[in-house]
Amino acid sequence: MEIITLTTDIGWFYAAQMKAKILSINRDAKIVDITHDIHPQKIMEGAYVLYSSVIHFPEAIHIAVVDPGVGTERKPLIVECKNGYFVGPDNGILIPAASRLGIEKVYEITERKYMAAEISNTFHGRDIFSPVAAYLSLGVKPYEMGREITDYKNLDFEIVERENVISGKIMFIDRFGNMVTNIPDKFLKLEHGDWVKIKVSEKELEIKFLKSYGYAEKGEVLLTVSSSDFLEISCREGNASQMLEAEIEDDVEILAINNP
Repeated sequence: MEIITLTTDIGWFYAAQMKAKILSINRDAKIVDITHDIHPQKIMEGAYVLYSSVIHFPEAIHIAVVDPGVGTERKPLIVECKNGYFVGPDNGILIPAASRLGIEKVYEITERKYMAAEISNTFHGRDIFSPVAAYLSLGVKPYEMGREITDYKNLDFEIVERENVISGKIMFIDRFGNMVTNIPDKFLKLEHGDWVKIKVSEKELEIKFLKSYGYAEKGEVLLTVSSSDFLEISCREGNASQMLEAEIEDDVEILAINNP
């Protein structure tokens, strides 16, 4: 298994050190940067990006580092799946993506010999997760690196339904200001052209549910389905997140309404 992906909030300088650690163990590793631009400490955003990306890869090892609990008692994990491994902190970031591929076993990393000679209290991405991923790519088995566990942290993309209102959160905002919610498209039975009422960061707006951005007028806010099949609030040739003063992990409510 040669492919190792990286999803982090640490920026490119620190990411280069992770790659150096991997290559010092396996020079034939094929490292793919998913992103190093997750907003700092935004675990839900990191989980969404990983969840959206992994199905497009062949067999691979996926490292995720959004780790506000680094240096504490939180466990370092390997999640074994049907189509690869996930390596990262026990804060829920790995679980949605791993569940999508099919979790088989989860291990707490305990074997010191598969870690860096010296371990920083603030950079387990370089000193624990990268070496472990490199050894996995060379064929070392997860059970050689630690013990199987069942008490790991989950992160559900949880939504709430009440009185025809669906409540969720903004998981991701892309560079265009499109806001991806954690609400799967199947939860609202809408036809293209239907009106909905949305509430984001205390702002309410009535907008149309449209097939794609091109069906809206320039500057019009719309509801559509993202490429990952979640409901997305967008603005054609504008920035919806700036218009609504919204941020990642803000609450969002969506209500289907009759045409005005």
